[in-house]
Amino acid sequence: MKSFCFFNTVDQWGGGERWHLDMALHLRSKGHNVMVITQPRAVLGKRAQKEGISVFYVVIKNLSFLNPFVLFKLTNIFRSNRVDIVVLNLSRDLKCGGISARMAGVKNIIFRRGSDRTVRNYLINRYLYQKVVTGILTNSKATKKAILSNGTSLVDPDKITVIPNGIDIRSFLDKPFNPLQPRENSAIVLGVLGRLEPQKNFEFLIPVALELKKRGVLFEFLVGGKGSQELMLKSVVEDNGLTPFFRFLGFLDNPKDLLMTSDIFLLPSLWEGFGYVIIEASLSGLPVIAFDISSNREVISEATGYLTPPHDVIAFCDKIVYLYRHPEKRKAMGKAGKTFVEDHFESVKIFENIERYLIGQD
Repeated sequence: MKSFCFFNTVDQWGGGERWHLDMALHLRSKGHNVMVITQPRAVLGKRAQKEGISVFYVVIKNLSFLNPFVLFKLTNIFRSNRVDIVVLNLSRDLKCGGISARMAGVKNIIFRRGSDRTVRNYLINRYLYQKVVTGILTNSKATKKAILSNGTSLVDPDKITVIPNGIDIRSFLDKPFNPLQPRENSAIVLGVLGRLEPQKNFEFLIPVALELKKRGVLFEFLVGGKGSQELMLKSVVEDNGLTPFFRFLGFLDNPKDLLMTSDIFLLPSLWEGFGYVIIEASLSGLPVIAFDISSNREVISEATGYLTPPHDVIAFCDKIVYLYRHPEKRKAMGKAGKTFVEDHFESVKIFENIERYLIGQD
């Protein structure tokens, strides 16, 4: 059996944090030792502790890798827990955790990159990617392409492995839920879920709502999530006279409540590493409308949803209106989406592939 450490210092809860916890739980179920390193007050730490996983807390900032006390503390954690494999999440995690893991003699140092943002070809990044990490795990072809966007001088392409995220399909389908409101046959319910941050581009929903109102569509947005843009979004909605058309629900412990209350799921994100929420929406029987960016083509097919040009309000609304007027198409897309997820993203097989990959880095 191996000893694994999942190093993720994101405060909020998102797809990456969910992946780390789900993978840790899978490995523990296989008899491995698992632990988590995260920031104080991080949601991941609270949920990991609730599951009985050992959690170590450190305060990490972008330049913490220059602090010898931080590096010494992390090195001691790795050594005292005899960590064989560490999986790192953010670039700051890679700097601190990667260097400390190398100092501690950890055999497998894996950087799991879940965002398809370009990696700058700086000296520090070349050192980390070439000399520190033993492997780079990405969740989509789009993410691998982004890492290599500046050529192969940063990292050898053979060092990058693509394994998509998985979801426990049976657990999700069996999970109970509470509808957020009675279903109205006249108005179409548009579900949106994610952190209220610039990346998610929820401000795009304002001109979409204005256009739908102009076209005479009866609609309502259900918006789940919290973030730095919450007050701004609510203010803009009010300023445009759209308050009756939006419900801001805050953070949802059970996203299925929102999904099973919606008719269509919308994802206006500017980039995605892997759309966990798309997978959940498809399992909930919803067609998905998203921008044609990042990895969306890998999780949305022509049969399960629509991809539109980024920022194109008219094209986005055209798809909403079409599905509004054709409920049978919504039903068919939702059914196809559920089948697509069942065929491609079952967690058991994917987690076993990841387990073999992590251990196989020896």
